[in-house]
Amino acid sequence: MEQMHPRDTVFLYVEKEQAKQATMTAYAFVAEQDSDRHPDPVEITRWIADRAGGMEILRQRVVRVPLDLDHPYWAEDPEFSVDNHLVFHAAERWEDVRTLLADLLQSPMDESRPPWELHVISGVRGIDGIAGEVTVAALKLHHAAADGMLSATIARRLFAAEPDEQDEVVDVVDAAAPPSQVGMLARALGSTPRNLGRLAQELLRARSAQRALQLGSDLGLYRTPTAVRPRTTLNQPLGPDRVFNTAILPLGGLRAMKARLGEVTVNDLVLAVIGRAMRNYLHAAGEVPAGSLGAGVPMSTRSTVEATSRNRFVTMYVDLHTETDDPVERVREIHDSVLEERVRTTTPASLTLDELPGAVPGALLRAGLAVLGALPKPESSTVSLGNALVSNVPKGPADMKLGDATVVASFGLCPLSGLAGLAHRVDSVGDVLTINVTADPLQLPDDDRYVELLHESYDELESAIMSGATA
Repeated sequence: MEQMHPRDTVFLYVEKEQAKQATMTAYAFVAEQDSDRHPDPVEITRWIADRAGGMEILRQRVVRVPLDLDHPYWAEDPEFSVDNHLVFHAAERWEDVRTLLADLLQSPMDESRPPWELHVISGVRGIDGIAGEVTVAALKLHHAAADGMLSATIARRLFAAEPDEQDEVVDVVDAAAPPSQVGMLARALGSTPRNLGRLAQELLRARSAQRALQLGSDLGLYRTPTAVRPRTTLNQPLGPDRVFNTAILPLGGLRAMKARLGEVTVNDLVLAVIGRAMRNYLHAAGEVPAGSLGAGVPMSTRSTVEATSRNRFVTMYVDLHTETDDPVERVREIHDSVLEERVRTTTPASLTLDELPGAVPGALLRAGLAVLGALPKPESSTVSLGNALVSNVPKGPADMKLGDATVVASFGLCPLSGLAGLAHRVDSVGDVLTINVTADPLQLPDDDRYVELLHESYDELESAIMSGATA
């Protein structure tokens, strides 16, 4: 038993029927060139069982405290079995698989079991740029259990060519039973005075941190992100359904553009592609935003900040400079905005504010989030900070395996929340990069057209960079 970190509990507390908080990554596996044989369900079950059984994070379920008076606990599931988490589906066309994955993203998870599922679809055809049949294995994890980077780590262990010694299957039949509901309630009540005292101290620290952040902005070390962005048709209360689509881009082409421009990153280029596509989609619908669009861009802190939470990232709010017509100038402006946000979000003051939720007792945190979520949405012409989410989760080399099949691409789905009806997951494995679109169909009714606009935006950017004197 270990208590859930407050940062992770937020994803439990903000979950609603119309906004499930799970992430999903689908991996496409292709059989060896000299064989058209794909792994069958028995082989896949054995493959996953040989690896998942030894991973503690996949054996732990959520145990909630009565009345949510304190944060939940992670506890070993004494009845853990891969069979309870592995689901096989029948679908042949990629477009049908995309619909299936969007539906699965919003489907509830069994709260009595560890919050993960692996959905497998064999014999899939029609993925852009991938010839023949593929086996799609989609790993779904509740966001409380893992962020994107941790999910990628789990996937690399599940799809390793050989099980790691640390993944040796363990017997959890004798796992200790979680405390009784009465015991957890008593512990929560007993810790309340101490928790409230800690909260008071952290609120004082947060106030000092806010002043320090403002001072840094006044000194020109960074710019405070724009507080409001123009509200668009992509920023409405969420409905219950999701659509999922994907654009496969040449990673080599993006790297060539990066080399040509110099002081930019592949991520800057992808943000420029997305920003232009969003702008063009809205313009085609007769909507001209009154100002530049912005994006929330999570940045992992796993390599820079010591923490025990499973979600380790800060969110940068990046100006997409959608009012800048020149593609090269727009990329450079986005690059500067990213750099400033990276500085701001990694200052000691910003990290202090980021730690504040960890000091809020479970009952107060849940109640506060519930109140904020229940407030009526004003008919405002603006939204706070960003119009959409852009999350980048690289998967590393294309050496992941499922039986004799090898990974050739990965596709990510994001949860939606608040007034953001559009999210992008940028996935890369080997030399294949995908911009994956998760959206509320009420807000993005033509996702196929939006994907076309992503390709058109890429082509426009590549033409401007590679044909001009930009170095």
